[in-house]
Amino acid sequence: MDVSALYEQRLQRFDDVMSRKIPDRVPVIPNMNTWMYQYAGISVKKAFLEDPDEIFNAAKFMTERIPMDGLMSTSNTVPLKLAENVGKDEGIYTCSDNGVQIKGSHGRLMEPEEYKLLAENPMKFFANVLIPRKFSAFRGASLEKKVDLIKQAYADNVAFMQYNRGPNTRIEKELGMPLIVRATNFLAPDIVLDYLRDFVGISLDVRRHSDELLAACLSLYDYVLEMFNDTATPPDRKILFSPLHLPTYLRPKDFAKLYLPFMKRYLEEMAVKRGYSVYFFMENNWMPYLELLQELPEHTKFVGLFETGKIDELVEIKRRLGTRFIVMGGMSVETLRFGSKQDVMDTCQKCLDLLAPGGGYIFSTDKTLMTMNDGTPENVLTACEYVTEHGKY
Repeated sequence: MDVSALYEQRLQRFDDVMSRKIPDRVPVIPNMNTWMYQYAGISVKKAFLEDPDEIFNAAKFMTERIPMDGLMSTSNTVPLKLAENVGKDEGIYTCSDNGVQIKGSHGRLMEPEEYKLLAENPMKFFANVLIPRKFSAFRGASLEKKVDLIKQAYADNVAFMQYNRGPNTRIEKELGMPLIVRATNFLAPDIVLDYLRDFVGISLDVRRHSDELLAACLSLYDYVLEMFNDTATPPDRKILFSPLHLPTYLRPKDFAKLYLPFMKRYLEEMAVKRGYSVYFFMENNWMPYLELLQELPEHTKFVGLFETGKIDELVEIKRRLGTRFIVMGGMSVETLRFGSKQDVMDTCQKCLDLLAPGGGYIFSTDKTLMTMNDGTPENVLTACEYVTEHGKY
């Protein structure tokens, strides 16, 4: 089979599942990150900052050895030079041979008394208050200097996209391997958690300032969605990715008020109205929220990767929410790290027996593979080979 036909075959399996059709077999899309660079013996720092061919070389090494139907991404998702140029003093990110880390969250950027300003005008609040507060280069700078900094940031972002475009194109055209994620969005409450208030701050706000938090998130949601719709290229057979960080730390009643509305609005806008495919990485334990999730729209192109290695829980999720979610996951990273080859095959068979019937299932790892400690090459190979061979409908 030539490469273009192989690419189409792999992507068609994904298309079929997302369109709620029965594919020829269960798609195999392990949740990879920088694991593939370590597997290939390639420096992440060199790949992300110096030589884009190394991104391709890592993907080539892995996909020639491990059968799969798609890569979520190459994991080079942070424009490191942009971050360095606007935040040299802050030291936001560091990139080593092993991967990209955040050097201190710097997450508490605003106080609860400022929610009103955020709600009134998010763009004005970010431009005039938060950016100068976070990045010292903007504080006290002349208008001309600020313009130069913004121009440089824009140029750095364009260069970052061009840097990735080469290996991304080669991976798809030369290896026949689809890259599934096309764009990343954050829901408004997660933006507040990750970038504005940090975990302690937002936990206090949920109890003490819930109405102000909700009003600010509503404005922020509209602002972010407007930016996306103004600038993003509509995805073609690809996914919009959103990691969900906050919800499982909320009590169900707080989840219903402060988070569920944003999940629902986002899916109604992107999946129902615009017909996009949406992928939520659903961290931690979602079992207490299953009844509330019945409010999400049905029969959309919406996949949830549930961060649980408990297949029985995924079975219950699919039983109760199968018309709303395409379920992704099933293979525990703990099994890939510590289990025997037989343990891995037994887990794969259980996934096929309990999750695959009727479609609506993508085989993947329950957590992201970051380093070799997250799964031995032998076990990852065994898992992907087993489902590729035995997952036919």
